[in-house]
Amino acid sequence: MLGNIFQIKKIKTKNMFTFLSITFFYFFESAQMSYFNILAPALLSSGTYNHAQIASISAAYYYGDVIGLLPVGFMLDRFPLRKTLLWAMSGSIIAAFLLFVSANIYLQWIARFFCGFFGGTFSFIGGIRILSSLFAKRFTFFIGLFLSAGMFGGLICQYPLLMMVNHFGISSAILSMAAFGLVVMAINFLFLHPLSSDYLQVSESIQVKKLFATLSCISKNIQNWMDCILVVLLDTPVSIIGTLWGVVILMSLYHFTDVQSTYIVMLLFLGLMIGLPLWGEIADRYDHPEWIVMLGAGMSFLTLLPQLLFHHFPFLIVGMLYFFLGFFSSCQTVCFTWLTKNMKPKWIGTNSAFNSMVFMSANGFFKQCAGCFLAMPSLLLNRESTINVLLFVFFLLVFAFILLLARKKMFKFVHSKNALKFLNGN
Repeated sequence: MLGNIFQIKKIKTKNMFTFLSITFFYFFESAQMSYFNILAPALLSSGTYNHAQIASISAAYYYGDVIGLLPVGFMLDRFPLRKTLLWAMSGSIIAAFLLFVSANIYLQWIARFFCGFFGGTFSFIGGIRILSSLFAKRFTFFIGLFLSAGMFGGLICQYPLLMMVNHFGISSAILSMAAFGLVVMAINFLFLHPLSSDYLQVSESIQVKKLFATLSCISKNIQNWMDCILVVLLDTPVSIIGTLWGVVILMSLYHFTDVQSTYIVMLLFLGLMIGLPLWGEIADRYDHPEWIVMLGAGMSFLTLLPQLLFHHFPFLIVGMLYFFLGFFSSCQTVCFTWLTKNMKPKWIGTNSAFNSMVFMSANGFFKQCAGCFLAMPSLLLNRESTINVLLFVFFLLVFAFILLLARKKMFKFVHSKNALKFLNGN
């Protein structure tokens, strides 16, 4: 009996190390996704690239995600997770070193593309595959922790990398990111051990010839589309402000220093880090109600409203506004549970890939739209052109709130559905 108890504890410990390993991979990829927020001011001030070119290189990561997501989701449903994920980490790290040695915009774009193709896709979809099998009963809480680690990756990129850029140059920051990837690879090689049967029980029900039929069924799911769009809209504060234009906006709009601006962006990520597991815990207790997302969406656009109406705020007030923007927009974690509950068990990888393709393509598009808005004259009187980006994010969050009202009218919330219920039963 004691042997059985010890074995159970051993399995749980092994599962937790697996969770921490894949989360560390996602943390690294989120940092890679975000650190152009620090590079952008230096690239602009040096005259190396303009707004549109910086947005294009940064968005290449997302386009790599989009291209890779469907084959990645299919692979993760058919092949052993451990070998596949370790292979993907190698590709992401090689691409990160390629970005370091690249001397022109075209090679840099290609390097960023492959960082997204190998890193962003596998870390996110692989994380969902592992979490849905290991923690079906507490999926919302653990996906909140998983996403929170990604926000921490974005946070840690701010001030430390800024100091590195200021003292040692842009190349040092790029090299440090690539070198850190080797540490991530080593940790996952030692501790990443998904359930051995995780892919076998799914792969039997999926054949190559059925892939397009599967995608057709997924694309006809209106509720899946609406929840995907909600995630995209609620993620715009971090995808536009947190990972690319935040420092540029704050330096231009409020005349903060680059250090002060990074502190405020860090507060945005801190709000996300705290909010993601907290909303996940509340959602698990109350069966993932819609009021959580409605509250978060409503409060998110209200935190941007004062910045659109008034010209000047002290540093502490702006910091508080961005902290609450991150905290309330983190309610998106509930939408991930809605999406997973709406999947068929045999399609978890493919469905997650389809959803992520929507997320990443929209995020890349919105990043480039924000770059175009920065180059336009101000849409508000007597304001800097950077206010255009905040106005853009504001209307996207308002649209998210309106979409939630429409969703509530169109669908009755289903409390127990396919994928998580199936995995919990197994």
